[in-house]
Amino acid sequence: MPGKRVRFSSVSTAYPTSVPPLSYSVPSDPSSSGPRTPPSFITPLPLPRHDYAYSHRKRSQSYPAPTRLHHLLAYSHHPTINYDLSLPPSMITATYLGISTTTFAEPAVYPPVSSLMIQIPHHSWSISVHASFNGQYVTVNDIFDAVYHSLRKNVSPAEYHAIPSRKDAEKVRMAYEMRYRRLRDRHAYEAEKRQGLKRVDFLDRHTRFMGLTVSSTNPGFWTLHVS
Repeated sequence: MPGKRVRFSSVSTAYPTSVPPLSYSVPSDPSSSGPRTPPSFITPLPLPRHDYAYSHRKRSQSYPAPTRLHHLLAYSHHPTINYDLSLPPSMITATYLGISTTTFAEPAVYPPVSSLMIQIPHHSWSISVHASFNGQYVTVNDIFDAVYHSLRKNVSPAEYHAIPSRKDAEKVRMAYEMRYRRLRDRHAYEAEKRQGLKRVDFLDRHTRFMGLTVSSTNPGFWTLHVS
């Protein structure tokens, strides 16, 4: 039986599997409309200069500052939010109670950091997150925005041909088809279809956000869990 062909721009490469031909392009990512209202902070009364400097120096010498994740991002079997990673962050809803828009502008981790890295188990991509909304520290919204846009990147030929089996390739193809077929608007349907495979399709439809944990294998990284 003749092999199927997968088109990458103007280069055509034979790929002898049952996967139907798909087109690959690099479109502009759709913009998300996540809330960007800056958070409000209550500033405590400062200690006298001498006492504050002494206590700060003593704490930094005795133990490092703890790292605590924002409650919207913390891993749980019952996350605080409902979020499908294949959709823009503007589609996030609360599981139980409402979420204030200012919550998304709060620091993603405490103490705040200007950047951090995220990895997804069983995938080679790393997601770099920088303080983009306020320029000072990574916010909750920065996390969701970076993850969404990273997963919207088109799959490269090398990534596609690295799929280990025909069965896995078929799962990726089915995830791709389900992603554009769920769109009701005809123009949106055709536009999404033309854009081809994206990284999110490699998640095998496991796109529900379950939270982040500190990586146990890669120091300095956070692990993104999905279901």
